[in-house]
Amino acid sequence: MYNRIKQSLTLLTGGLLLWLFWGFWSPGRDVALFLSAFVIIIAAVLIYRQQKQLRKEILTRADSLPADDYHGAVVLVCGQSAALFAAGENRRETTKARYIAVPEPAGLSRIIREFREQSPAQLNRLSILYVVVPEQINQEEELEQMIISWRRAVGEARRQAGKAVPFWISVYLTPLYTTDVSTADEEPWFTPAERAGEFHVQQAGSPACSLPEWLAHQPVTDEQRFATALWFDHYLAWLSLVFVPRLTVKQTGAAPLYPAGWALRFAPVAALNNNVWSQFIAHSTRLPLPVQTVTPQPLPMPDHLLSRLRYDVSLVRTEAVLGVTGIICGLFLAGALTGSYFHNQQLIYHISDDLRQFEQLPGEPAEPKMVAWKQLQTDAALLAAWQREGTPSSYSLGLYQGTRILPYLYTALSRWAPPPPPAPVIVQEAPEMVSLDSLALFDTGKFTLKPGATKVLVDALINIRAKPGWLIVVSGYTDITGHADFNQKLSLKRAESVRDWMIETSDIDPGCFAVQGYGHNHPVADNNTAEGRAKNRRVEIRLMPQADACRASDTENVSPADGDTHSPKKEK
Repeated sequence: MYNRIKQSLTLLTGGLLLWLFWGFWSPGRDVALFLSAFVIIIAAVLIYRQQKQLRKEILTRADSLPADDYHGAVVLVCGQSAALFAAGENRRETTKARYIAVPEPAGLSRIIREFREQSPAQLNRLSILYVVVPEQINQEEELEQMIISWRRAVGEARRQAGKAVPFWISVYLTPLYTTDVSTADEEPWFTPAERAGEFHVQQAGSPACSLPEWLAHQPVTDEQRFATALWFDHYLAWLSLVFVPRLTVKQTGAAPLYPAGWALRFAPVAALNNNVWSQFIAHSTRLPLPVQTVTPQPLPMPDHLLSRLRYDVSLVRTEAVLGVTGIICGLFLAGALTGSYFHNQQLIYHISDDLRQFEQLPGEPAEPKMVAWKQLQTDAALLAAWQREGTPSSYSLGLYQGTRILPYLYTALSRWAPPPPPAPVIVQEAPEMVSLDSLALFDTGKFTLKPGATKVLVDALINIRAKPGWLIVVSGYTDITGHADFNQKLSLKRAESVRDWMIETSDIDPGCFAVQGYGHNHPVADNNTAEGRAKNRRVEIRLMPQADACRASDTENVSPADGDTHSPKKEK
Protein backbone atom coordinates (compact mmCIF):
# COMPACT_ATOMS: atom_id res chain seq x y z
CA MET A 1 0.00 0.00 0.00
CA TYR A 2 2.82 2.39 0.90
CA ASN A 3 4.53 1.83 -2.46
CA ARG A 4 1.23 2.40 -4.26
CA ILE A 5 1.03 5.77 -2.56
CA LYS A 6 4.65 6.53 -3.52
CA GLN A 7 3.86 5.64 -7.13
CA SER A 8 0.87 7.98 -7.10
CA LEU A 9 2.96 10.78 -5.64
CA THR A 10 5.64 10.15 -8.27
CA LEU A 11 3.05 10.43 -11.06
CA LEU A 12 1.61 13.56 -9.47
CA THR A 13 5.04 15.16 -9.23
CA GLY A 14 5.92 14.26 -12.83
CA GLY A 15 2.61 15.56 -14.15
CA LEU A 16 2.94 18.84 -12.29
CA LEU A 17 6.50 19.29 -13.54
CA LEU A 18 5.38 18.76 -17.15
CA TRP A 19 2.55 21.24 -16.64
CA LEU A 20 5.06 23.67 -15.18
CA PHE A 21 7.43 23.33 -18.15
CA TRP A 22 4.79 23.66 -20.88
CA GLY A 23 2.16 25.81 -19.20
CA PHE A 24 3.99 28.36 -17.05
CA TRP A 25 7.73 28.50 -17.69
CA SER A 26 7.88 28.23 -21.50
CA PRO A 27 11.67 27.75 -21.63
CA GLY A 28 11.60 27.10 -25.38
CA ARG A 29 10.50 24.06 -27.33
CA ASP A 30 13.86 22.28 -27.37
CA VAL A 31 14.58 22.88 -23.69
CA ALA A 32 11.02 21.91 -22.72
CA LEU A 33 11.32 18.67 -24.70
CA PHE A 34 14.63 17.84 -23.01
CA LEU A 35 13.28 18.55 -19.52
CA SER A 36 10.09 16.58 -20.24
CA ALA A 37 12.06 13.58 -21.45
CA PHE A 38 14.28 13.77 -18.36
CA VAL A 39 11.28 13.91 -16.00
CA ILE A 40 9.53 11.03 -17.77
CA ILE A 41 12.65 8.84 -17.62
CA ILE A 42 13.24 9.56 -13.91
CA ALA A 43 9.55 8.93 -13.10
CA ALA A 44 9.58 5.66 -15.05
CA VAL A 45 12.70 4.45 -13.21
CA LEU A 46 11.23 5.35 -9.81
CA ILE A 47 7.90 3.67 -10.56
CA TYR A 48 9.70 0.55 -11.80
CA ARG A 49 11.76 0.35 -8.62
CA GLN A 50 8.70 0.96 -6.46
CA GLN A 51 6.78 -1.74 -8.30
CA LYS A 52 9.69 -4.14 -7.86
CA GLN A 53 9.82 -3.32 -4.14
CA LEU A 54 6.07 -3.84 -3.88
CA ARG A 55 6.30 -7.33 -5.34
CA LYS A 56 9.15 -8.09 -2.95
CA GLU A 57 7.11 -6.88 0.03
CA ILE A 58 4.17 -9.02 -0.97
CA LEU A 59 6.41 -12.09 -1.04
CA THR A 60 8.36 -11.29 2.14
CA ARG A 61 5.76 -9.66 4.39
CA ALA A 62 6.51 -10.65 7.96
CA ASP A 63 3.87 -12.83 9.59
CA SER A 64 4.72 -11.34 12.96
CA LEU A 65 3.48 -7.87 11.98
CA PRO A 66 0.12 -7.09 13.57
CA ALA A 67 -2.92 -6.41 11.45
CA ASP A 68 -3.67 -2.86 10.38
CA ASP A 69 -6.57 -2.65 12.83
CA TYR A 70 -4.46 -3.69 15.84
CA HIS A 71 -4.53 -0.95 18.52
CA GLY A 72 -2.28 -2.39 21.24
CA ALA A 73 1.37 -1.62 21.87
CA VAL A 74 4.01 -3.29 19.71
CA VAL A 75 7.31 -4.23 21.37
CA LEU A 76 10.41 -5.40 19.49
CA VAL A 77 12.35 -7.62 21.90
CA CYS A 78 16.13 -7.42 21.44
CA GLY A 79 19.18 -8.61 23.32
CA GLN A 80 18.68 -11.99 24.98
CA SER A 81 15.16 -12.21 23.58
CA ALA A 82 15.14 -16.02 23.40
CA ALA A 83 14.58 -16.16 27.17
CA LEU A 84 11.10 -14.60 26.75
CA PHE A 85 9.80 -16.89 24.01
CA ALA A 86 9.14 -20.58 23.74
CA ALA A 87 11.32 -22.58 21.41
CA GLY A 88 10.39 -22.00 17.75
CA GLU A 89 8.25 -18.92 18.46
CA ASN A 90 9.03 -15.33 17.47
CA ARG A 91 6.02 -13.51 18.85
CA ARG A 92 4.03 -13.41 22.03
CA GLU A 93 0.86 -11.50 22.79
CA THR A 94 -0.51 -10.25 26.08
CA THR A 95 -3.54 -8.17 26.99
CA LYS A 96 -1.55 -4.97 26.51
CA ALA A 97 0.94 -5.59 23.75
CA ARG A 98 2.36 -7.81 21.07
CA TYR A 99 5.98 -8.79 21.63
CA ILE A 100 8.03 -9.62 18.52
CA ALA A 101 11.39 -11.33 18.88
CA VAL A 102 14.35 -9.86 17.01
CA PRO A 103 17.14 -12.46 17.40
CA GLU A 104 19.85 -10.59 15.43
CA PRO A 105 20.80 -6.89 15.36
CA ALA A 106 20.59 -6.80 11.55
CA GLY A 107 16.92 -7.79 11.69
CA LEU A 108 15.90 -4.72 13.72
CA SER A 109 16.26 -2.23 10.84
CA ARG A 110 14.53 -4.62 8.48
CA ILE A 111 11.46 -5.02 10.64
CA ILE A 112 11.33 -1.25 11.33
CA ARG A 113 11.39 -0.69 7.57
CA GLU A 114 8.54 -3.18 7.15
CA PHE A 115 6.50 -1.29 9.73
CA ARG A 116 7.26 2.04 8.04
CA GLU A 117 6.26 0.78 4.61
CA GLN A 118 3.39 -1.57 5.49
CA SER A 119 1.98 -0.33 8.81
CA PRO A 120 3.28 3.22 9.37
CA ALA A 121 0.45 4.10 11.76
CA GLN A 122 1.74 1.54 14.27
CA LEU A 123 5.07 3.32 14.58
CA ASN A 124 3.30 5.57 17.09
CA ARG A 125 2.90 2.57 19.41
CA LEU A 126 6.23 0.88 18.75
CA SER A 127 9.02 0.48 21.32
CA ILE A 128 12.25 -1.51 21.65
CA LEU A 129 12.76 -3.73 24.70
CA TYR A 130 16.29 -4.85 25.52
CA VAL A 131 16.38 -8.07 27.58
CA VAL A 132 19.32 -8.73 29.90
CA VAL A 133 19.82 -12.14 31.56
CA PRO A 134 23.34 -11.96 33.12
CA GLU A 135 23.23 -15.59 34.29
CA GLN A 136 23.19 -16.73 30.63
CA ILE A 137 26.40 -14.89 29.63
CA ASN A 138 29.81 -16.37 30.37
CA GLN A 139 32.20 -13.52 29.57
CA GLU A 140 32.09 -9.76 29.88
CA GLU A 141 33.65 -9.45 26.40
CA GLU A 142 30.64 -11.28 25.00
CA LEU A 143 28.33 -8.90 26.88
CA GLU A 144 30.27 -5.89 25.58
CA GLN A 145 30.13 -7.02 21.93
CA MET A 146 26.44 -7.77 22.23
CA ILE A 147 25.69 -4.32 23.69
CA ILE A 148 27.71 -2.49 20.99
CA SER A 149 25.99 -4.43 18.19
CA TRP A 150 22.57 -3.64 19.55
CA ARG A 151 23.45 0.02 20.12
CA ARG A 152 24.29 0.36 16.43
CA ALA A 153 21.15 -1.52 15.45
CA VAL A 154 18.91 0.66 17.64
CA GLY A 155 20.47 3.83 16.22
CA GLU A 156 19.90 2.65 12.65
CA ALA A 157 16.35 1.58 13.51
CA ARG A 158 15.56 5.04 14.84
CA ARG A 159 16.88 6.58 11.62
CA GLN A 160 14.71 4.19 9.61
CA ALA A 161 11.67 5.09 11.69
CA GLY A 162 12.38 8.82 11.43
CA LYS A 163 11.72 9.26 15.14
CA ALA A 164 13.09 8.38 18.59
CA VAL A 165 11.51 4.98 19.20
CA PRO A 166 11.30 4.38 22.99
CA PHE A 167 14.07 2.12 24.28
CA TRP A 168 13.65 0.33 27.60
CA ILE A 169 15.31 -2.52 29.49
CA SER A 170 14.12 -5.57 31.35
CA VAL A 171 16.63 -7.46 33.56
CA TYR A 172 16.01 -10.96 34.93
CA LEU A 173 17.85 -12.68 37.81
CA THR A 174 17.28 -15.80 39.81
CA PRO A 175 16.02 -14.93 43.36
CA LEU A 176 18.13 -15.75 46.37
CA TYR A 177 15.35 -17.86 47.82
CA THR A 178 11.64 -18.54 47.34
CA THR A 179 8.91 -19.04 49.90
CA ASP A 180 6.41 -21.84 49.82
CA VAL A 181 3.56 -19.55 48.84
CA SER A 182 5.29 -17.61 46.14
CA THR A 183 5.28 -18.64 42.50
CA ALA A 184 6.96 -17.26 39.41
CA ASP A 185 3.87 -15.26 38.45
CA GLU A 186 3.72 -13.64 41.87
CA GLU A 187 7.28 -12.33 41.85
CA PRO A 188 7.28 -8.50 41.87
CA TRP A 189 8.69 -6.02 39.34
CA PHE A 190 11.19 -3.46 40.55
CA THR A 191 11.29 -0.09 38.79
CA PRO A 192 13.39 2.99 39.62
CA ALA A 193 11.56 5.81 41.35
CA GLU A 194 11.90 9.48 40.44
CA ARG A 195 14.24 10.01 43.39
CA ALA A 196 17.67 8.53 42.74
CA GLY A 197 18.45 5.30 44.59
CA GLU A 198 14.81 4.46 45.33
CA PHE A 199 12.72 1.72 43.73
CA HIS A 200 9.04 0.96 43.46
CA VAL A 201 7.82 -2.56 43.79
CA GLN A 202 4.83 -3.63 41.69
CA GLN A 203 3.25 -6.98 42.52
CA ALA A 204 0.16 -8.49 40.94
CA GLY A 205 -3.01 -7.57 42.84
CA SER A 206 -1.25 -5.02 45.08
CA PRO A 207 -0.61 -1.29 44.79
CA ALA A 208 2.93 -0.10 44.13
CA CYS A 209 5.09 0.49 47.20
CA SER A 210 8.67 1.28 48.06
CA LEU A 211 11.32 -1.41 48.43
CA PRO A 212 11.56 -1.11 52.26
CA GLU A 213 7.77 -1.37 52.60
CA TRP A 214 7.71 -4.42 50.43
CA LEU A 215 10.47 -6.12 52.40
CA ALA A 216 8.70 -5.33 55.67
CA HIS A 217 5.54 -7.12 54.57
CA GLN A 218 7.25 -10.23 53.25
CA PRO A 219 6.47 -13.39 55.30
CA VAL A 220 10.14 -14.18 55.90
CA THR A 221 12.64 -13.93 58.71
CA ASP A 222 14.79 -10.88 59.33
CA GLU A 223 17.85 -12.74 58.11
CA GLN A 224 16.07 -13.44 54.81
CA ARG A 225 14.99 -9.79 54.51
CA PHE A 226 18.59 -8.73 55.10
CA ALA A 227 19.90 -11.24 52.57
CA THR A 228 17.32 -10.08 49.98
CA ALA A 229 18.35 -6.45 50.49
CA LEU A 230 22.01 -7.37 50.02
CA TRP A 231 21.16 -9.43 46.97
CA PHE A 232 19.28 -6.49 45.48
CA ASP A 233 22.18 -4.12 46.26
CA HIS A 234 24.60 -6.37 44.40
CA TYR A 235 22.07 -6.57 41.61
CA LEU A 236 22.09 -2.77 41.28
CA ALA A 237 25.87 -2.65 41.68
CA TRP A 238 26.34 -5.04 38.75
CA LEU A 239 24.06 -2.89 36.59
CA SER A 240 25.82 0.37 37.49
CA LEU A 241 29.37 -1.01 37.27
CA VAL A 242 29.19 -3.53 34.44
CA PHE A 243 26.11 -3.03 32.26
CA VAL A 244 25.16 0.69 32.21
CA PRO A 245 28.67 2.01 31.36
CA ARG A 246 28.79 -0.23 28.30
CA LEU A 247 25.38 1.10 27.28
CA THR A 248 26.11 4.82 27.62
CA VAL A 249 29.82 5.20 26.85
CA LYS A 250 30.55 7.21 23.72
CA GLN A 251 31.88 5.15 20.86
CA THR A 252 32.31 5.78 17.13
CA GLY A 253 29.43 4.39 15.13
CA ALA A 254 27.34 3.53 18.18
CA ALA A 255 25.26 6.26 19.78
CA PRO A 256 24.79 6.07 23.58
CA LEU A 257 21.49 4.61 24.70
CA TYR A 258 19.59 6.06 27.64
CA PRO A 259 16.66 3.85 28.59
CA ALA A 260 13.23 5.38 28.93
CA GLY A 261 12.42 2.78 31.62
CA TRP A 262 13.83 -0.10 33.62
CA ALA A 263 12.11 -3.26 34.78
CA LEU A 264 13.94 -5.60 37.20
CA ARG A 265 12.53 -9.02 37.94
CA PHE A 266 13.57 -11.97 40.14
CA ALA A 267 12.64 -15.08 38.23
CA PRO A 268 14.02 -18.61 37.96
CA VAL A 269 16.60 -18.60 35.16
CA ALA A 270 18.42 -21.55 33.57
CA ALA A 271 21.91 -20.29 34.49
CA LEU A 272 25.21 -21.19 32.85
CA ASN A 273 28.22 -22.25 34.85
CA ASN A 274 30.68 -19.49 35.66
CA ASN A 275 28.42 -16.78 34.26
CA VAL A 276 29.14 -13.05 34.60
CA TRP A 277 26.72 -12.73 37.52
CA SER A 278 28.35 -15.50 39.55
CA GLN A 279 31.77 -14.01 38.66
CA PHE A 280 30.62 -10.62 39.96
CA ILE A 281 29.30 -12.13 43.23
CA ALA A 282 32.47 -14.17 43.72
CA HIS A 283 34.61 -11.08 43.10
CA SER A 284 32.55 -8.98 45.53
CA THR A 285 32.04 -11.49 48.38
CA ARG A 286 34.78 -14.08 47.76
CA LEU A 287 32.00 -16.68 48.07
CA PRO A 288 31.02 -19.14 45.34
CA LEU A 289 27.46 -18.91 44.06
CA PRO A 290 25.67 -22.24 43.89
CA VAL A 291 24.04 -23.07 40.55
CA GLN A 292 20.36 -23.92 40.83
CA THR A 293 18.71 -26.40 38.55
CA VAL A 294 15.75 -24.73 36.83
CA THR A 295 13.38 -26.03 34.22
CA PRO A 296 13.53 -23.54 31.29
CA GLN A 297 10.34 -21.51 31.02
CA PRO A 298 9.62 -18.30 29.05
CA LEU A 299 10.25 -15.35 31.32
CA PRO A 300 7.36 -12.97 32.05
CA MET A 301 6.74 -9.88 29.94
CA PRO A 302 7.02 -6.44 31.63
CA ASP A 303 3.50 -5.25 30.69
CA HIS A 304 3.23 -2.97 33.72
CA LEU A 305 5.95 -0.65 32.32
CA LEU A 306 4.17 0.02 29.00
CA SER A 307 1.93 2.68 30.54
CA ARG A 308 5.02 4.68 31.56
CA LEU A 309 6.52 4.92 28.08
CA ARG A 310 6.32 8.20 26.17
CA TYR A 311 6.02 7.88 22.39
CA ASP A 312 6.97 10.45 19.78
CA VAL A 313 3.69 10.96 18.01
CA SER A 314 4.14 11.10 14.22
CA LEU A 315 1.62 11.65 11.51
CA VAL A 316 -0.56 8.75 10.43
CA ARG A 317 -0.36 7.63 6.83
CA THR A 318 -3.27 9.74 5.61
CA GLU A 319 -1.88 12.83 7.30
CA ALA A 320 1.61 12.16 5.94
CA VAL A 321 0.32 11.62 2.41
CA LEU A 322 -1.76 14.78 2.60
CA GLY A 323 1.24 16.67 3.93
CA VAL A 324 3.55 15.45 1.17
CA THR A 325 0.89 16.15 -1.44
CA GLY A 326 0.45 19.64 -0.03
CA ILE A 327 4.21 20.25 -0.18
CA ILE A 328 4.36 19.05 -3.81
CA CYS A 329 1.39 21.20 -4.81
CA GLY A 330 2.82 24.15 -2.89
CA LEU A 331 6.14 23.87 -4.71
CA PHE A 332 4.27 23.61 -8.01
CA LEU A 333 2.22 26.69 -7.16
CA ALA A 334 5.37 28.61 -6.23
CA GLY A 335 6.98 27.63 -9.54
CA ALA A 336 3.82 28.51 -11.48
CA LEU A 337 3.57 31.90 -9.77
CA THR A 338 7.22 32.56 -10.54
CA GLY A 339 6.68 31.73 -14.23
CA SER A 340 3.49 33.79 -14.45
CA TYR A 341 5.17 36.76 -12.75
CA PHE A 342 8.12 36.61 -15.15
CA HIS A 343 5.89 36.44 -18.26
CA ASN A 344 3.67 39.29 -17.07
CA GLN A 345 6.71 41.42 -16.34
CA GLN A 346 8.02 40.74 -19.85
CA LEU A 347 4.62 41.61 -21.34
CA ILE A 348 4.45 44.92 -19.45
CA TYR A 349 8.05 45.75 -20.39
CA HIS A 350 7.57 45.09 -24.11
CA ILE A 351 4.26 46.98 -24.40
CA SER A 352 5.64 49.90 -22.38
CA ASP A 353 8.66 50.00 -24.67
CA ASP A 354 6.38 50.00 -27.75
CA LEU A 355 4.28 52.83 -26.28
CA ARG A 356 7.35 54.88 -25.36
CA GLN A 357 8.83 54.48 -28.82
CA PHE A 358 5.52 55.44 -30.47
CA GLU A 359 5.14 58.55 -28.32
CA GLN A 360 8.70 59.72 -28.94
CA LEU A 361 8.59 59.44 -32.75
CA PRO A 362 7.51 62.58 -34.65
CA GLY A 363 4.86 62.43 -37.35
CA GLU A 364 7.39 63.31 -40.06
CA PRO A 365 8.72 61.24 -41.66
CA ALA A 366 5.69 58.99 -41.38
CA GLU A 367 7.37 55.63 -42.02
CA PRO A 368 8.95 55.08 -38.54
CA LYS A 369 5.79 56.32 -36.84
CA MET A 370 3.74 53.96 -39.01
CA VAL A 371 5.92 50.98 -37.97
CA ALA A 372 5.46 51.84 -34.27
CA TRP A 373 1.72 52.39 -34.83
CA LYS A 374 1.36 48.96 -36.46
CA GLN A 375 3.27 47.37 -33.56
CA LEU A 376 0.79 48.91 -31.12
CA GLN A 377 -2.04 47.56 -33.26
CA THR A 378 -0.48 44.09 -33.02
CA ASP A 379 -0.17 44.41 -29.21
CA ALA A 380 -3.77 45.59 -28.90
CA ALA A 381 -5.03 42.76 -31.13
CA LEU A 382 -3.17 40.18 -29.00
CA LEU A 383 -4.56 41.52 -25.70
CA ALA A 384 -8.05 41.77 -27.18
CA ALA A 385 -7.87 38.15 -28.36
CA TRP A 386 -6.82 37.04 -24.86
CA GLN A 387 -9.70 39.05 -23.40
CA ARG A 388 -12.17 37.25 -25.67
CA GLU A 389 -10.74 33.74 -25.62
CA GLY A 390 -9.13 33.58 -22.18
CA THR A 391 -5.71 34.38 -20.79
CA PRO A 392 -2.94 31.80 -21.41
CA SER A 393 -1.97 29.83 -18.31
CA SER A 394 1.56 31.26 -18.36
CA TYR A 395 0.07 34.72 -17.68
CA SER A 396 -2.69 33.67 -15.26
CA LEU A 397 -2.91 33.03 -11.49
CA GLY A 398 -4.18 36.55 -10.84
CA LEU A 399 -1.06 38.31 -12.14
CA TYR A 400 -2.32 39.21 -15.64
CA GLN A 401 -2.35 42.99 -16.29
CA GLY A 402 -3.40 43.02 -19.94
CA THR A 403 -6.98 44.05 -19.13
CA ARG A 404 -5.69 47.28 -17.58
CA ILE A 405 -3.16 47.95 -20.36
CA LEU A 406 -5.58 47.55 -23.29
CA PRO A 407 -7.43 50.93 -22.80
CA TYR A 408 -4.10 52.76 -22.86
CA LEU A 409 -3.24 51.12 -26.17
CA TYR A 410 -6.59 52.12 -27.69
CA THR A 411 -6.09 55.71 -26.47
CA ALA A 412 -2.60 55.90 -27.99
CA LEU A 413 -3.82 54.47 -31.30
CA SER A 414 -6.67 56.96 -31.49
CA ARG A 415 -4.37 60.00 -31.05
CA TRP A 416 -2.62 59.46 -34.39
CA ALA A 417 -3.75 58.27 -37.77
CA PRO A 418 -1.47 57.30 -40.65
CA PRO A 419 -1.51 59.61 -43.70
CA PRO A 420 -3.77 58.51 -46.56
CA PRO A 421 -2.05 56.39 -49.17
CA PRO A 422 -1.07 58.14 -52.43
CA ALA A 423 -3.53 57.99 -55.30
CA PRO A 424 -3.01 54.89 -57.39
CA VAL A 425 -1.17 55.45 -60.64
CA ILE A 426 -3.30 54.11 -63.46
CA VAL A 427 -1.16 53.09 -66.34
CA GLN A 428 -3.22 52.91 -69.50
CA GLU A 429 -2.10 50.58 -72.15
CA ALA A 430 -0.71 52.49 -75.08
CA PRO A 431 -2.53 51.86 -78.33
CA GLU A 432 -0.85 49.35 -80.56
CA MET A 433 0.09 50.66 -84.02
CA VAL A 434 0.99 49.05 -87.34
CA SER A 435 2.62 51.37 -89.91
CA LEU A 436 2.32 50.43 -93.61
CA ASP A 437 4.35 51.98 -96.43
CA SER A 438 1.99 53.73 -98.89
CA LEU A 439 4.17 52.85 -101.91
CA ALA A 440 3.80 49.14 -100.96
CA LEU A 441 0.00 49.55 -101.10
CA PHE A 442 -0.75 52.28 -103.69
CA ASP A 443 0.67 53.81 -106.83
CA THR A 444 1.76 57.43 -106.71
CA GLY A 445 -1.24 59.75 -106.44
CA LYS A 446 -3.68 56.77 -106.37
CA PHE A 447 -5.86 55.31 -103.57
CA THR A 448 -6.63 51.93 -105.21
CA LEU A 449 -4.78 49.01 -103.65
CA LYS A 450 -2.07 47.49 -105.78
CA PRO A 451 -2.34 43.74 -106.56
CA GLY A 452 0.76 43.01 -104.47
CA ALA A 453 -0.54 44.73 -101.35
CA THR A 454 -2.43 41.70 -100.11
CA LYS A 455 0.54 40.11 -98.32
CA VAL A 456 1.30 43.30 -96.39
CA LEU A 457 -2.35 43.71 -95.38
CA VAL A 458 -2.67 40.05 -94.32
CA ASP A 459 0.22 40.44 -91.83
CA ALA A 460 -1.46 43.56 -90.40
CA LEU A 461 -4.82 41.79 -90.21
CA ILE A 462 -3.28 38.97 -88.11
CA ASN A 463 -2.14 41.47 -85.46
CA ILE A 464 -5.54 43.19 -85.48
CA ARG A 465 -7.49 39.94 -84.94
CA ALA A 466 -5.37 39.25 -81.84
CA LYS A 467 -7.23 42.12 -80.06
CA PRO A 468 -10.94 41.46 -80.65
CA GLY A 469 -13.40 44.15 -79.58
CA TRP A 470 -10.85 47.02 -79.70
CA LEU A 471 -11.40 50.14 -81.86
CA ILE A 472 -9.40 49.95 -85.10
CA VAL A 473 -8.29 53.42 -86.25
CA VAL A 474 -6.91 53.56 -89.87
CA SER A 475 -5.00 56.82 -90.54
CA GLY A 476 -3.55 57.96 -93.89
CA TYR A 477 -0.51 60.27 -94.31
CA THR A 478 1.33 61.83 -97.27
CA ASP A 479 4.55 63.76 -97.71
CA ILE A 480 4.73 67.50 -98.27
CA THR A 481 4.86 67.19 -102.07
CA GLY A 482 1.73 68.50 -103.84
CA HIS A 483 -1.31 70.55 -102.87
CA ALA A 484 -2.40 70.26 -99.25
CA ASP A 485 -6.12 69.70 -99.99
CA PHE A 486 -5.30 67.01 -102.51
CA ASN A 487 -2.94 65.34 -100.05
CA GLN A 488 -5.58 65.37 -97.32
CA LYS A 489 -8.23 63.80 -99.50
CA LEU A 490 -5.74 61.28 -100.91
CA SER A 491 -4.73 60.22 -97.39
CA LEU A 492 -8.36 59.74 -96.37
CA LYS A 493 -9.18 57.69 -99.49
CA ARG A 494 -6.19 55.45 -98.90
CA ALA A 495 -7.30 54.87 -95.30
CA GLU A 496 -10.79 53.98 -96.48
CA SER A 497 -9.36 51.51 -99.04
CA VAL A 498 -7.43 49.70 -96.31
CA ARG A 499 -10.49 49.63 -94.06
CA ASP A 500 -12.74 48.30 -96.85
CA TRP A 501 -10.26 45.51 -97.64
CA MET A 502 -10.17 44.43 -94.02
CA ILE A 503 -13.96 44.40 -93.70
CA GLU A 504 -14.30 42.33 -96.87
CA THR A 505 -11.50 39.94 -95.94
CA SER A 506 -12.36 39.33 -92.25
CA ASP A 507 -15.39 38.94 -90.01
CA ILE A 508 -14.59 42.09 -88.03
CA ASP A 509 -17.63 44.23 -87.38
CA PRO A 510 -17.54 47.44 -89.47
CA GLY A 511 -18.49 49.32 -86.31
CA CYS A 512 -15.03 48.55 -84.97
CA PHE A 513 -13.32 50.80 -87.57
CA ALA A 514 -12.62 54.53 -87.76
CA VAL A 515 -10.73 56.23 -90.71
CA GLN A 516 -8.70 59.43 -90.66
CA GLY A 517 -6.83 61.43 -93.32
CA TYR A 518 -4.09 63.78 -92.13
CA GLY A 519 -2.38 64.64 -95.43
CA HIS A 520 1.14 65.93 -94.85
CA ASN A 521 0.43 66.70 -91.17
CA HIS A 522 2.16 64.74 -88.39
CA PRO A 523 5.31 63.72 -90.26
CA VAL A 524 7.59 61.17 -88.68
CA ALA A 525 10.65 62.17 -90.68
CA ASP A 526 12.22 65.14 -92.47
CA ASN A 527 10.31 66.03 -95.69
CA ASN A 528 13.40 67.73 -97.12
CA THR A 529 14.99 64.39 -97.99
CA ALA A 530 13.74 61.65 -100.26
CA GLU A 531 14.27 59.15 -97.50
CA GLY A 532 12.24 61.17 -95.01
CA ARG A 533 9.41 61.79 -97.50
CA ALA A 534 9.22 58.01 -98.12
CA LYS A 535 8.70 57.41 -94.38
CA ASN A 536 6.00 60.09 -94.19
CA ARG A 537 3.95 58.40 -96.99
CA ARG A 538 2.26 55.78 -94.84
CA VAL A 539 -0.96 54.23 -93.54
CA GLU A 540 -1.11 53.58 -89.77
CA ILE A 541 -3.46 51.11 -88.11
CA ARG A 542 -3.95 51.69 -84.34
CA LEU A 543 -5.80 49.50 -81.85
CA MET A 544 -7.52 51.57 -79.15
CA PRO A 545 -8.97 49.95 -75.95
CA GLN A 546 -12.54 51.31 -75.84
CA ALA A 547 -15.53 49.65 -74.22
CA ASP A 548 -18.14 50.74 -76.80
CA ALA A 549 -15.85 50.56 -79.85
CA CYS A 550 -17.79 47.96 -81.86
CA ARG A 551 -21.41 48.87 -82.67
CA ALA A 552 -24.06 47.35 -84.88
CA SER A 553 -22.91 46.14 -88.27
CA ASP A 554 -25.40 48.30 -90.21
CA THR A 555 -23.36 51.56 -90.40
CA GLU A 556 -22.65 54.48 -92.68
CA ASN A 557 -19.69 56.83 -92.97
CA VAL A 558 -20.24 60.37 -91.81
CA SER A 559 -17.74 63.13 -92.32
CA PRO A 560 -16.97 65.07 -89.17
CA ALA A 561 -17.12 68.79 -88.98
CA ASP A 562 -13.45 69.21 -89.93
CA GLY A 563 -14.01 67.11 -93.06
CA ASP A 564 -10.88 65.00 -92.69
CA THR A 565 -12.14 62.04 -90.64
CA HIS A 566 -14.87 59.49 -91.25
CA SER A 567 -16.36 57.32 -88.51
CA PRO A 568 -19.11 54.72 -88.66
CA LYS A 569 -22.58 55.76 -87.54
CA LYS A 570 -25.69 53.70 -86.88
CA GLU A 571 -28.54 54.18 -89.30
CA LYS A 572 -31.69 55.65 -87.80
